Amino acid sequence: MSTKTFLIVTITCPDRPGIVQRITQTVVQHAGNWEDSRLARLGGDFAGIVLVSVPADQSAALEQALLQLADEHTTVTVKPSHADVPAAGASQTLYQLRLTGADHEGIVHRVSAYLASRGINVESMETHLTRAPMSAAPLFHMTAQIKVPPDVTRDELDRNLTQIGDALGVDVELRGVDAT
Repeated sequence: MSTKTFLIVTITCPDRPGIVQRITQTVVQHAGNWEDSRLARLGGDFAGIVLVSVPADQSAALEQALLQLADEHTTVTVKPSHADVPAAGASQTLYQLRLTGADHEGIVHRVSAYLASRGINVESMETHLTRAPMSAAPLFHMTAQIKVPPDVTRDELDRNLTQIGDALGVDVELRGVDAT
């Protein structure tokens, strides 16, 4: 049985149709498998990060083929990953953190600084702006999945995030996540 190698591939370029197709075609041509990804249009650009598995004997060829997708408008990086290693802190609790409020500088920094200070890992995060219905003022939205160590209680987390939300003038909601 062939061992798998895992690669993290990042790509950024001006957004246009066909970007994902080019990447997947290259992966498939080297017997690779698309495992996990986050892809988005940010401003006028495409940004993506993909976890790919590939038979170990195809890894170097796939890496070179992916790097050849780069040009003057496209940036591609490839790095080995250890996706087959269980994540540290398996006993940690998953929560979904939602935040909404008037947009202003420093929201993500303030929340992420608190999370880091308590050893809380951000597993995933998405942010976006919308316009308030009546005033058309920019509203900031953040949704994050966080992994909380056992020494941080739900009450402590709720209390501190509510205090941060009050100081920032945003609403904060915390929900448990079923890890299954």
